[in-house]
Amino acid sequence: MKKLFKYYTIGLMTILSVSCQDQLRIDERQTSFDVNYFTYSRYQLTTAIVNISKNYGHSLLNERDGQAALYFMDCYSGDQISSYYSDFQSNWDMEGSNPYTNEFRTLAAIKELATNEGNMATVAAADILKCFVGGFLTEKYGDIPFSEAVEGRDGNLFPKFDSQKEVYEAIFKMLDEAVATLSEAGSKGLPADHDLLFSGDKSKWIKFANSLKFRLMVHSYEAFKSEGVDLSAQMQAIASGNNFMSSVDDNASITFPGTEEKDSWYLQTQWGTGNNFTEQKPTKYLIDQLRAFDDPRMYVIFAPVLSPLSNKADTVQEDVMINGYTYGITYYPAADANVEASWLVATGKDLNGNTIEVPYEMDARWLGTPTPATVQNIYGGDGLPGTNGFYDNRRLSGFSQLIAQTNDDRLRAVLMESSEMMFLLAEARKNGWISSGSVQEHYQNGIRLSFERWQIVDGSKPVSHEGAEEVVEDFDAYYSMPGVALDGSGADLDKIALQKWLSLLVTNHAEAFTELRRTQKPDFVYEVAPSYSPYSYPLRYTYPLDEESNNKENYNAAVASLDGGKDLPSARMWILK
Repeated sequence: MKKLFKYYTIGLMTILSVSCQDQLRIDERQTSFDVNYFTYSRYQLTTAIVNISKNYGHSLLNERDGQAALYFMDCYSGDQISSYYSDFQSNWDMEGSNPYTNEFRTLAAIKELATNEGNMATVAAADILKCFVGGFLTEKYGDIPFSEAVEGRDGNLFPKFDSQKEVYEAIFKMLDEAVATLSEAGSKGLPADHDLLFSGDKSKWIKFANSLKFRLMVHSYEAFKSEGVDLSAQMQAIASGNNFMSSVDDNASITFPGTEEKDSWYLQTQWGTGNNFTEQKPTKYLIDQLRAFDDPRMYVIFAPVLSPLSNKADTVQEDVMINGYTYGITYYPAADANVEASWLVATGKDLNGNTIEVPYEMDARWLGTPTPATVQNIYGGDGLPGTNGFYDNRRLSGFSQLIAQTNDDRLRAVLMESSEMMFLLAEARKNGWISSGSVQEHYQNGIRLSFERWQIVDGSKPVSHEGAEEVVEDFDAYYSMPGVALDGSGADLDKIALQKWLSLLVTNHAEAFTELRRTQKPDFVYEVAPSYSPYSYPLRYTYPLDEESNNKENYNAAVASLDGGKDLPSARMWILK
């Protein structure tokens, strides 16, 4: 692993060192790019996997996605929520990276090199990754340049915007062709020591391709149906073929070496200020859902409140061990003369988005923020001992010590996981789009795989998770709980969506944002999140301003396809109409 990241780092440093020179030396920079990129496809495969996985996974730190999904509210910046949904993008963006100048460019190099080398399995992997990035872009923007993308070297500086329908159709075709290539016993490429995703295992690339296709077909099913195209036969072929992600080992994700800041987990606290780790506070709505099920994921991902207001007569400190990590908790008496009345209540929202008063829960073990406004101040959380300035509030739950690590097998840059595939199958089966398996089977497998990826143990659940080295849950008992168990009614889709929302927590916020816009479930998210803003719920990213200036004809055609014909975050793209 360290060797793979060394290849990536050397290549990146070379490119950056060139880009920092005189901006007028375009020809020289292009020559240097050719030398460094057009070498061997195996090196570029490593670079592509690292860049795409890390950048996509970076959605964990994307305030827009986190707040729109109602996972987290941010200390210090929370007061920006009133205008949050009106923000415009300044560039094509995949969580801080321009995919047209970075990811797509690398994938084009891989395809040319691997084709010349006769390594067609590597070509297939590059096409799968291109489909992944293309799916991300079209589901965030709408119509996008795809068929003519990255053709600037050939003189096409003004690519057309393919319609969203055309992008999906092209992706489905590319994924089918990639699967066919990888299924050939003699297809060469995918060297194990350069394939960070699956160590050269073509069968797992096939599962990823099929699962990605199924994901995108579920997302676009209703839109295609409205155009007279039924995708159910293709979805059934994948479902009945059983050649999709079905175990944790199939997950498309990479780990972090953790040897230095740039190759460590996103929220680590060993380097930097630690602000990313302490400023994101789980919302009350998320914590309340986890507490309602006594969900074992809460004990893995989050820490207990470290400075709770208390009914105790004196300030008391105790150490509590959860999932093998010890937390020092200090209880502050609410009856103390220094405690202000304003600390005991905050203004929040109920599940319908109505403004309410939310009193502090004395001696709270798990508590999320009921408001995005001045999160660092509510309940008297500003300036507490141990607090990380404006970027923290120890009256609220925060991330667990596990999440602070530089690396761990559970801390991954995720593209897609098997638990998501199971929930997609459950939804498709419930809607009658496929006939394979049962809704309950797929649904319970989704929950099980979400637990397993966090290394939650199936066994006899203890009375309390405190004092334990690991988190143990009786999986069957969890499936049977009210609010979790399916009953065959239409409410089953709500339960599937809720469990999928929980499974994507900290693993895939970009996909959670996509699913919330598509399904408007869990329904309380769609009610609560926009109630904090005067703007409509964001349905898309807006196009870069330079597209309007430099590629105006194609830009205008893309905007015209949006509902209302305006380039706004609230405009509905084809799959959402």
